[in-house]
This record gives sequence, structure tokens and C-alpha cells, in this order.
Amino acid sequence: MNANAAFGEPNENPMQSVPQRLACAETWASNQRAASLVELPGLTAWVHSVPLGTDHAGGDVHYLSVCPSCIVSRIALADVSGHGQAVAVFGEELRELMQRYLRDLEQIALMRDLNQAVREELGGGHYATMVAVGWHGRRGLAVMTNAGHPAALWYRASRDEWSWLETQPASERGRPAGVPLGLLADVTYDRLVIKPQSGDLMVLYSDGVSEALSPAGNELGQDGLMNMARALDASSAEALGTQLASALRAFRGDGKPLDDETIIVMRRNDI
Repeated sequence: MNANAAFGEPNENPMQSVPQRLACAETWASNQRAASLVELPGLTAWVHSVPLGTDHAGGDVHYLSVCPSCIVSRIALADVSGHGQAVAVFGEELRELMQRYLRDLEQIALMRDLNQAVREELGGGHYATMVAVGWHGRRGLAVMTNAGHPAALWYRASRDEWSWLETQPASERGRPAGVPLGLLADVTYDRLVIKPQSGDLMVLYSDGVSEALSPAGNELGQDGLMNMARALDASSAEALGTQLASALRAFRGDGKPLDDETIIVMRRNDI
């Protein structure tokens, strides 16, 4: 989708992977059912989105953009409480702020403004978790900020090693840090800076993935998700993402998903 696309419209080709390259100043945002491969400067991103039940649109909102200079890209994933109008409002606020900070590698100001917007526009009882990654294609730097969202995974190809990407404790004492958007007025957000190498993968996901249940009622959990990822093909974003989605379906067996499910796999392209 481009920057003017609406949230919640049906996807004509659900679950079909269609490679596309984002142009400078272009954005791609949705909360619809999809499986898409998106090319960004220096990165390839595979997006898997399955709303709960038979709905075409869910409470998970994903967003990818490239700045007008084609240097800074942003990848974001948010999980909004509730469905329907709350998600539509959040999606519009997120899109507006993403456009305002389109050139910014840092995510902290974006998170603070979005936190305030959620409180003002959605009111009490609504909140959202979110993780955002700013990517500098020329410097090869990724800057991640997390607002109460599940920790991302990082695959280092040169070591054939998986680890977690978690932000450090807040430097400002006396102020809560990293809590979901919309819950508190005075919140600070931290950043995590990494320099992925060629072939490295970063995996964002919603809690509908890590909280998947087996037929026996056992939750996958973060440890289970990590073990699942270690057994998969990490040679490309699409290979890892496709196999991870299949592994989740196998883990659930005949059980149906209990929440929206979104996976975003990013791969650092060859230098």
C-alpha cells in the first residue's frame, strides 16, 4: 500500500507473496491478511499477516517506509487492543507520524508523540504495543525502540547464532520506560543500535505468535519460538518467514489461532 491507502480493506490476493520495491518517499502499511516480500535499500523484508478468524483485517498494524533520499527506511509492527475503529484510528495516527519523521533514524520522538496521540484519540481502555526499527542503508545501522512489544530475534549468519534483541534499561531514573503506548502520560523510550552483517536476519512478531497454543494447551512461549527458529532455513527472509509460519501451524495442530498473527523477517542484503 502507499501512504494514502486505508486500513482494513480486503486484499485481493491474500497469502500470495508478491515481491515489490519501495521507491524513495514511499510507504507501505496494512493490517490485512497478506504474505509479501518487500525490497528496501539494503534490506529485504518478508511480511506475514493473518488476522484472527475470517476477518480480512485485524489488530496488528505493520508499516514500512523509505525516506525521500532513499537512505533511511523504517519497519514497524504494532498490536492494538481491540479491532475495528480503534485500529483504524491508530493506523491513521501512525501513518501521519511516520510521515512526519520519515527521515529520522531514531524512533524515540515518534514513540512519544504516538503515545500521546493514542491517549488523546482513543481514550482510556485502549493501548498498543509497538516495535520500530530505523535502518540506515549507507551506514548499515539498525536502531530499534520497543514499547512493550515482544523482544525481536537476531540471527547472525557468520556465527550461525540466534539471540534476542532487547533494549537496555532506561537511563532516566524515576520515569517508566518502554511501556505500551497509551497507558501513561510521562514515558521514556530507549534505543538499541546494532550493525547487522550480510545475511543477518531480524525477526519481529506479534504476541499471537509467541502465545500460540498446542492441541494440549501448552503455550509456545519465547523459548519455544527461539528453538523453532533455530531449526529453520535462515538463508533468506522469505525462507525463514514461510517456514516459521508453517511451523506455527504445525505446532497448533487442529487448533485455531486465538489472536492476530504477524511476522516480519528482515535480511541484510549482501554488501
